[in-house]
Amino acid sequence: MAVAQSEIEHLLRRTEFVARPARVTELTALTDRAAAVANVLDVPADPGSASFTSTEDWRRGEDITYHWLDRMAFDSPRPLQEKLAFFWHGHFCSDLSKVGNGYRMREQIDLWRRHGLGSLRTLATAMSTQVAMLRYLDNNQNLNTSPNQNFARELMELFLLGVGNYREADVEASAAAWTGHTDDWETGAYVWRADWHDPNTKQYLGRTINVEDSPEAQKLHGKETIDVVLGATASTGGTVPVGPNAGRPARDVAAEFISKKLWTFFAGTAIPADVLVAMRTTALDNNFSIKPWLTTMLTHDAFYSTEVRQGLVRSPVDLIVAYMVATGLRARDNAPLWLMEGMGQRPLFPPNVSGWRHNGYFVNTSAMTARTDVARHFMWRTMQGYWDGDGLIRLGGGNISRNQIENTYRDQPEVLVDRILSLMGVTASTESKNALYDYARNSEWWERNELVGLALMMPEMNVA
Repeated sequence: MAVAQSEIEHLLRRTEFVARPARVTELTALTDRAAAVANVLDVPADPGSASFTSTEDWRRGEDITYHWLDRMAFDSPRPLQEKLAFFWHGHFCSDLSKVGNGYRMREQIDLWRRHGLGSLRTLATAMSTQVAMLRYLDNNQNLNTSPNQNFARELMELFLLGVGNYREADVEASAAAWTGHTDDWETGAYVWRADWHDPNTKQYLGRTINVEDSPEAQKLHGKETIDVVLGATASTGGTVPVGPNAGRPARDVAAEFISKKLWTFFAGTAIPADVLVAMRTTALDNNFSIKPWLTTMLTHDAFYSTEVRQGLVRSPVDLIVAYMVATGLRARDNAPLWLMEGMGQRPLFPPNVSGWRHNGYFVNTSAMTARTDVARHFMWRTMQGYWDGDGLIRLGGGNISRNQIENTYRDQPEVLVDRILSLMGVTASTESKNALYDYARNSEWWERNELVGLALMMPEMNVA
């Protein structure tokens, strides 16, 4: 039995940025929802890396961003890989302006892109000693004689457990466990400094850690804090010592914490209680493997509810990708990074260590004004040859000419609207389509090229 088209379109908008017609056709023909979700999650093993065109790190940041946006819009056979990577970028985030090294930022972004569907334990462990994170949260300055707690605190508060689920003593123990990991500012390479490390045993979330003190074991002392939070079993992991979750296994609280963040990112609403239970159970049963975790979320009936379908404003990154697909314009020279900042979101530059929020965070006067400016920007890019060049408006599904607007569709304004929407691959509501029809009927032919900009500003373009 084929899957309902409306369900597939919703799934694709949330996982692949837009519901591309070819993908809708492909997934609608599958037997059930589970098969469609499995197809979406079947990502390539190696999505490639951005190439650098400059020796300046801020330019290298642009290279990373342009490459990433192109992968999201055009170059990935499974854009969920890039969308999930962007989730991890906003969760375990770092800021290029503080990291100061394009190569190290690319290394971190590529970790999310290549292994975002792997294991939470692997992601957390790998990012903890990558130079981008060492610099961003100052763990490269964490030594036994002067502990720096920034990374140790955020590892629990923002990355794994959530606010209020640990004591200050746990922060101190974790900071001491993570001493010794630093970097070389000249080469940008990771460096282990055994003489900076505190090798003593410690008490962390009710467990004794750092018992082994061989040189090889000392380098893994920090990793033990991650293993305690994400314990393989409730008996081997730690216990939340304070707050509403006091006495609960840390792994249970961690599973719920990440489940809520995944649901908010992809669904946009408060997570229903039964979904939280299902996602937590899957995470624990699969040792925090992300693919089955996401499968549970994306196959759950609640993900296809009316509330969820209507509950998510497109983030600026999602909006830029949707505009790129609709117009066929690639990122370099077309994606306005400065306007993305105005909308409230630019990759590699999160507002703070907690990353970006969602929905209402992007709905305010300045952000909405910036969205209008972005729509105008893309409209004018599509029309570069319309007046003085070859007379074409170039869109994602093909071109429409000045001659067609002036002659072919001159007395068929509704047909012109339908043609433009078709070339953009955009599905408009009856209300939006009627508004475009009214504009086309009541405007002169030379004003009708504005239909492209109006279509880009439709409500349907601003929600996912």
